[in-house]
Amino acid sequence: MGIAVRNEGTKVSSNINVTPMVDVMLVLLIIFMVITPMLQNKVQIDMAKVDNATSMPDADKDDAIVVPSLATEGCSWTKQDICQ
Repeated sequence: MGIAVRNEGTKVSSNINVTPMVDVMLVLLIIFMVITPMLQNKVQIDMAKVDNATSMPDADKDDAIVVPSLATEGCSWTKQDICQ
């Protein structure tokens, strides 16, 4: 009796088959495209109503921005104030 030799190792392909991955990605893309519009407009927000609205022309200027800062010593300051 002889030893049976199997050459199955030569039939192995090391190429990656990306077709199933592309199929899954396309299905997920379609699912997300269908679900995303359904997720919007779920939270109803009642905005405040004002009788006499005041205009704020200086609100868009850079000097109206308040930037708080905190030093390592524990003192805090804004753009106008100095840390003491």
